[in-house]
Amino acid sequence: MTNRINRRQFLAGTAAAAGGFAAGFHAPAILRAAAADNWGDLVGRFVYDGTAPERKKLKVDKDIECCGKFDIRDESLMVGDDNGLANVYVYVRDRRVDVCPELAESVEKRVTLDNRDCIFKPHAMAIWTDKQEFYIVNSDPVAQNVAFSPLGDTPANIVLAVAANATWKFRRAQSIPVPIACNYHPWESAYILPRDNPYVAISAMDGTFRIPKLPVGKKLEFQAWQERVGYLDTPDWKKGRFEMEIKPGVNDLGAVKLPPKMFEK
Repeated sequence: MTNRINRRQFLAGTAAAAGGFAAGFHAPAILRAAAADNWGDLVGRFVYDGTAPERKKLKVDKDIECCGKFDIRDESLMVGDDNGLANVYVYVRDRRVDVCPELAESVEKRVTLDNRDCIFKPHAMAIWTDKQEFYIVNSDPVAQNVAFSPLGDTPANIVLAVAANATWKFRRAQSIPVPIACNYHPWESAYILPRDNPYVAISAMDGTFRIPKLPVGKKLEFQAWQERVGYLDTPDWKKGRFEMEIKPGVNDLGAVKLPPKMFEK
């Protein structure tokens, strides 16, 4: 008995394997497992370690017939019912990082900012400069303005009529989130973080975050940032930075407890 295979058998097997990948990337289980071992997720939860403060009601003195009917409050410190801290940015600080091809292929083409109920929605965003465009819409019955000035990039001062929209392209990654303002309604604010990779997370109202499909086997430096204080400087995280070597699967930071004193203005 021989272990040889003829040329026709070899080519047929190769074509079958290639066809499997082309038709939906159905790789054999062993190859899928090997690919999964190259990437890991970073998860964690930010906790406001004290009694949640009442959010300050903001002064609404423009377009009162429209905006005056909304209960508009400060969004610079958003604490959930279970003391989770929302809108904390966590992102890879390294200048160069391998990006998972699956992540690159599945990214949304747009990041949308909506002027709705006389505030910006969402309040905190991130955008991949190479892959995504910034889409801005006005859902309010009054004119709106969107203004921001990214460092080393073109500043924007966009006027939006009722039901209007605009598209913007960031050309340069930023090291910290860029504030967004409305010159018509000074209480409106939001933040966007342009980066040259997709490895950014923003904590949800329960404080949880997840950065999926990070490259394993390499120590990465991460940055944590929150708008009220900037860098989340803790005894363990100088200037809000920490290093971690990502392993396959889930890498859990656990609960990161932050004292109320940190956020006092």
